[in-house]
Amino acid sequence: MDWTYIQANLDWLGHIVEAIVMAAVVALLLRALFERRVAVLMGLAFAIGHFHGREKRDFEVSVNMKPPHLEGYEMWKWSFDQMTDFWPTALVILAMAVVLHRRWR
Repeated sequence: MDWTYIQANLDWLGHIVEAIVMAAVVALLLRALFERRVAVLMGLAFAIGHFHGREKRDFEVSVNMKPPHLEGYEMWKWSFDQMTDFWPTALVILAMAVVLHRRWR
């Protein structure tokens, strides 16, 4: 398997898998404090926030942005690679949260 090709062209898929695993771990930890449904939704929200923060930080570093880094929220200035790491991951995790929330109502 050519890992260079996967890294260059399918990096976003790895981020989606990583976000799902991260959401599951956070949900398991929060299960001690919250009802299962709430813990799962909180885990999914955490995963979305994590990827936004990571890609924002990558953008800030790539352009040598000075603090307070408020311009890092201008996602339309991110590179194609930074956008394609965050947006597919966020949309997949958000869709999972919406489907689960509707099913549990």
